[in-house]
Order: sequence, then structure tokens, then C-alpha cells
Amino acid sequence: MSDEQIKRKPGRPKGTGSIQTMQQILRTAAYLFMEQGFEKVSLEGVAQACGITKASVYYYFNNKSILFTECLQFVLKMAHDQTAMLVHSDGPLKARMLQVAERHMNNAHVEFETMMREASSGLSEEQIAGIRASERAIHELVCSVFKKAMDEGEIVQSDPMLLAHVFTAMLTVKNRKEIINDKKTVEQAASEILELLWTGLVPR
Repeated sequence: MSDEQIKRKPGRPKGTGSIQTMQQILRTAAYLFMEQGFEKVSLEGVAQACGITKASVYYYFNNKSILFTECLQFVLKMAHDQTAMLVHSDGPLKARMLQVAERHMNNAHVEFETMMREASSGLSEEQIAGIRASERAIHELVCSVFKKAMDEGEIVQSDPMLLAHVFTAMLTVKNRKEIINDKKTVEQAASEILELLWTGLVPR
């Protein structure tokens, strides 16, 4: 949505009409959804957290399902871009993937699949497909990095897409207090995950 399109829209509530306001709503709502899940978040709560009126939120997003979909695609796009920056940097693959793991695991929030199950009854098939496409883009990115490393002999040959899913699935332990607690930091857990992924379980 361009600034020009926003300015032309009739019935604009006071305080709306900029890309900055729309992005503030997206960022705030995304944080609330990721912290509280789908059911506990309301458009009124998002408005209060942003310091704007409920009408201002409705100006950009007609209902919670639309806002949720836009928020998840917004967050997944940021995660994709941050991951791309890290995996395409210099250094050994293991060190780069450790950075990805630490960055992801330091962003504690509601488990993604749990949130999707909770929200699915209120989303259209098109909305779910859009969110899944954004999620798939991250797996495809990680898959391409593993495939390149396999082709170059840096890691053993295997199914790179399976490896991408295994890697991202392992990072979900960040929400488990029996794993991340006073005795073990996120960084320690991320390091152990990478060691396990790289060396396997067989004694060497």
C-alpha cells in the first residue's frame, strides 16, 4: 500500500495515513500474537498497545484474521531475510548455522504450529496457504544452503530438505523450560543442537 493510496482512502481516522502507522500496527500485533497466541489477541488490544484508536487498526485491517495473516507473513519475511544474511555470510557452514540457531532461539514465543492450529478455524484456505508459503520459503532457503554444502563436500550427502526441516524443528526446544533454564542458556542449547546435528549419535 503506497502513501498515495493511503491518502486517497476516504473516512480515514485521525492519526492514520502513513506506512509508518501500518508497520507499527504490524510489529505490535505480531509481538502480541507471538507472545499470547491467536485467541487472546483482539484488535482493541492491538490499538491500545499502539496508542491509537480501534478505528485506526480497522482502517488498515478489516478483521483479526487479516491482521494475523499479514503479521505472520511480515514476521516470516523478516526471519527469511535475517536467515539469508547469516547463511550467506563468510565462514564455515556450522558457524553460520549456529548464528541462525542462536538468533531464532533468542526470540521466544508461542510455538508456531500450536498458534496455527488455534487460528486455523478463523482463517480462509487462501490465508493459510499464504502463511505456509512464507514458511516454506525459509525451509527452501536453508535447504539450498545445505545442498550447496553437500555439493562442495562440506557435509555428507543426504536429503537437504529433510535436513532443513530437522534443523528448524530442533530449534523449537527454545520454549521448553526443562531445556532452557537457569542451568542452560539459549547459546549453550544452540551449540549442543549443532553438535548433535553435525556429529550424530554414533561414537567416533
